[in-house]
Amino acid sequence: MARAVLVGFDPTTRDYAPVHFGIEVSRFSGAPLIIVVVQSGSPPVAVSAGQSLAFAVAHADEDLMADCSAALATLEEDLAREGIAAECRVLSGTSVASAVHEAAEIEGAALLVLGSAQRGILGRVLPGSTAERLLHGAPCPVAVVPRRWTRNGGLATIGVGFVDTPEGREALRNAATLARRAGAMLRVMTVVRITRSMYAETEPQTAGRRAKHLEDVLGEHEREAVKAARRAVAELAGDLDVTVEEFVGDPAGILVRVSEELDLLVCGSRGYGPMRAVLLGGVSRRVVAEARCPVIVLPRGVRAALEALLADASKTKSAA
Repeated sequence: MARAVLVGFDPTTRDYAPVHFGIEVSRFSGAPLIIVVVQSGSPPVAVSAGQSLAFAVAHADEDLMADCSAALATLEEDLAREGIAAECRVLSGTSVASAVHEAAEIEGAALLVLGSAQRGILGRVLPGSTAERLLHGAPCPVAVVPRRWTRNGGLATIGVGFVDTPEGREALRNAATLARRAGAMLRVMTVVRITRSMYAETEPQTAGRRAKHLEDVLGEHEREAVKAARRAVAELAGDLDVTVEEFVGDPAGILVRVSEELDLLVCGSRGYGPMRAVLLGGVSRRVVAEARCPVIVLPRGVRAALEALLADASKTKSAA
C-alpha cells in the first residue's frame, strides 16, 4: 500500500496553503492524501502512587478548538467541489504537535505537510510552536508551507542547497527524484562562505612561495565547490533539466533570497544528532523560517527518504 501525504490543517486559521501543497504533491506522486485536524481532548494520564485518584486529566493547549466538525465539513465540501480525493480525519488530544506526530508514525507517512504560523510577514514561512515542535524529530520528511501559498502552475522549479557532505548529497538525490517526477527544472545551489581559515591560506606556506590574495583563495574554493556539485549531479541517473549555480556569502541568506524564484526548496538535516529524524541546523532553521516557497527538510541518515512518496506513482500512471 502506498504511503500517504499527511497534511495538518489548522481549523483556527483555516489556512489552505498546506492543503494546496499536499494536493499538488499527491497529484504528481500518486500518493494518497490524508488531511487531519486536531481538537481538544483530555485523555487520562497516570500519576504517582499515593494520590487520591489513580489518574489525572491533562490540560489541552490553549489554541485547540473544542469541536472542529464545522471547519472539517467546510474543508470536505471544498475538496469535493474541486473533485479532489482526500481522507479527512479529526484527531483528539491535548497537543496538536503530539497528535499529528503520532498520526504520522501510525500511518507511516511518506511526507508530513505543515502550515506556517499565523503571525509574521505574509507569504513567508514562520514556524509557530506546533511546526517548530514537529520539525524536531519528525519520523519522515517535513514540508512547511508559507501562508496563502497556492498551487498555481504546479512545481515548475525545484531548488536544493548542496554541500559536499552525506546530508548534502542525499538532499540532492531527493530533490532530483522530485524534479524528475514533477517534470520540474532543478537548480543546484552551492554557497561558499568566507571563513577565517581562508585568510590563513593567503599566507605563504614556504619561504619561496608568494602570498595569495583573498580573492584567489576564494576563487579556488568556489571552483572546488562547483566541481563537487557537478560530480554529484553527473551521478544522477536519467535525463534531468538541471543547472549548477555558485554563490559567495551567507548560505541561509542566499537560499532565502533565491526561494522567491522557486516553487519548492529541499534541505538536508544537520549532520549530527539522532538518525532517522528531522533536525534543524543553523542554515535550515533560518531557511524554513524565512523562505518564500515551501521547504522540505529531510530526516537525517535516511537514504532516498522521498522514495516512499513516489514508489507507487508509476503504477498509478500505468493503471490510469
